[in-house]
Amino acid sequence: MPHQDRATLDRRLDELAAHMPQLLAETQASDQMDAFAGIADEIRESAAPADLPHVDSRLSCILHEAGLIPGDDGEPCDDA
Repeated sequence: MPHQDRATLDRRLDELAAHMPQLLAETQASDQMDAFAGIADEIRESAAPADLPHVDSRLSCILHEAGLIPGDDGEPCDDA
């Protein structure tokens, strides 16, 4: 699969972040991480190796903002 450029990856990550409230509302708590991972893995697989740190950072922020993982207050998500 060809790699997507950073702008396309960011658009997909923005869409995932916007979709999180619906995903959480429609998915049982025990299945939420798996539901997230299914979408996140597709995004990661389309990223070039050089973009993976950026994608992983954004994905961690999305999980933190959704309350699914604890966050690191020293790493603000706004700049991901």
